[in-house]
Order: sequence, then C-alpha cells, then structure tokens
Amino acid sequence: MSTLPDSGSSSQDPTAAASSLWRHRAFRLYLAGEAASVTGSSLSVVVIPLLAVVELEASTCQVALPAVVGQSPPLLFALHAGVIAERRPKRPVMICGDLVSAAAVLSLPLGAAFGVLGMGRLMAVAAVNATAGMMHAVRTLRAMPAPPRGGAVAGGRS
Repeated sequence: MSTLPDSGSSSQDPTAAASSLWRHRAFRLYLAGEAASVTGSSLSVVVIPLLAVVELEASTCQVALPAVVGQSPPLLFALHAGVIAERRPKRPVMICGDLVSAAAVLSLPLGAAFGVLGMGRLMAVAAVNATAGMMHAVRTLRAMPAPPRGGAVAGGRS
C-alpha cells in the first residue's frame, strides 16, 4: 500500500504542480549550493581528526586540539564577521567562504602527499575552515530566495 498520491489522480490541484518549488531556478541553485556546503563541512569534521590519527599517529589530546581551535573563531570573530558579511553582497560572501574552506581542506591531502602535514597545518585548516564557515553561515539565512506566490511552500515541505 503506497502512501504517495497517484500521479494520474484527478484530485490533484494543477496549479500546485505548476508552482512547485522545484520549478524555481533560484530555489534549486540555493538548495544545491547549501547541500554542497553542508557536505563539505561535514566531511572536514571527520577528515581532520582522521588524518591526525592515521597520518600523524596523534594522541587523544593532539586529536582534540584541532577541534578546539576550530571552535574558537566563532567565539572570537562572530561580531566582526556579521558586520563584514552584512556590508557585502550575499552570494559572493557565501561562495568565497566555501571556496576558501575547500582550498584549506584540499591542502591537507596535498600536505600528506608531500610529507609536510603536521599538527600546525591541521589546526590552521580547522581555524580557516571555521572562520570561512562562519562567514557563510552569517549570510545563509538572508540569501534564501523569496518563496513564490501560491502553495509552492507547502508543496516544497512535503
């Protein structure tokens, strides 16, 4: 027994299908960008401690150091980041934050490949990643495209 409505059902409202959020390019671009950003941020949370353990054979305290350093930029720079981000256009701030974060995280496998990976680099990447992610997060909610008129928001939630 399927809980999904039959696509050929005459009870569906044709205007709801036409105004679906998936038909709006701005919403699709925003959703794709946020999905890529969240995926990258989630991977870096796993990759940094994993590299510390596997490549550097770090102790428990050494594995915790990049996590602590990664938590400090929001405490230190949140107010300044908000002011800076609010004075700049939304989209470039978000894209720049993601690109800086991606470049920092990509420096880790390159550092491991060339034998220059160390705890200092891991902590620097954690700090840069947290700062860039914070700049992105400041603008995320304000960058959400305006919902189209009609029942598209309700259709997008289901």
